[in-house]
Amino acid sequence: MVGLNLIKINIVLKPFLFSFIFLLITSIKTSYGQKINTNGGVLLKADITLGNQNQWIKIGLGGFGTLSLGDFSIESGFSLAATQLLKRHHINTKDRSFTYDVFGLIGGGQNNNLLGSSVSNQNHSIIVNPYGKNNFKGVGIGFEKELFNNDLKSYSIRRGKVIMRYSSSNYSIHMIFLNDFRFGALFNGEGTDYGETGTFIIGYTKVINTKEVYQAGVGLSLFTPQANYSLAPRNPVNSDDGRKNVWFVRDPYSRHFYSNIYLFGTYQNDIYTFHSKLGMNSEKLGAYIQNKLHDGFGLNPRFPWNIEAKDKLYYEIETALFYQTTGNND
Repeated sequence: MVGLNLIKINIVLKPFLFSFIFLLITSIKTSYGQKINTNGGVLLKADITLGNQNQWIKIGLGGFGTLSLGDFSIESGFSLAATQLLKRHHINTKDRSFTYDVFGLIGGGQNNNLLGSSVSNQNHSIIVNPYGKNNFKGVGIGFEKELFNNDLKSYSIRRGKVIMRYSSSNYSIHMIFLNDFRFGALFNGEGTDYGETGTFIIGYTKVINTKEVYQAGVGLSLFTPQANYSLAPRNPVNSDDGRKNVWFVRDPYSRHFYSNIYLFGTYQNDIYTFHSKLGMNSEKLGAYIQNKLHDGFGLNPRFPWNIEAKDKLYYEIETALFYQTTGNND
């Protein structure tokens, strides 16, 4: 459907196989006779998203599983999606994309209600076992990538992520930091410093009853165009009167900057998910954050954010229909 080449398929299959193998571990006992408890679920969904920056129709598959031995726990998940785009990153397009998201956490507790699936940044429908008991605190890593086929191909950026999650009873709190920088084999970003480079999310998820779940939180996301490395970084925009080096950026997306700070909320029952975001797009905020990083760590010249631009409304609404099934070895 998307016309991906073999290299791209190989990249996608690696994280998928990692999570798939994990989810197949069932009814295992250690050589010492202590039972390893496993729980997992799979979700198939179709969604429509409308907003002033992103619009698409998507079909996706997600999976999540947990493994516990005493107070030691591991959890892992994946999400795969094929998307027909109408608008992406402010850009009107008829492109198609393929997305993968894979993550894993390690920690302590019994986490068999599967609320750890809520940390997926690409799948807003939550895999949940409302009858499970939840008690988990841990940290993890992951990575995700959206593979564009035509117009936005150069923005197919892989991002690494660090995850922290705490849960007790029927609720879960998580914090996620995503970035495209590369740090060894663990934080495996693309290292490009353009596109949707950085995202920070704090979320709270709660099981209301056997059929309903809600989630609320706050997020921050930055997007910058691709720098034109063939030109010296002497752009006067955002240069503090010429005191700082600033890149020129490549057309045709040279003015597609955004810095979204927003609130989000999700309501889910046993048939559908409703997810929404509402906030503002502030180039001044984006410049402040990225300038601090680039000036302070000396990573790169700045980008030409228009710090005089007025803040704009940012909104996004997603409605999804899904089917999920869960199981365990209890």
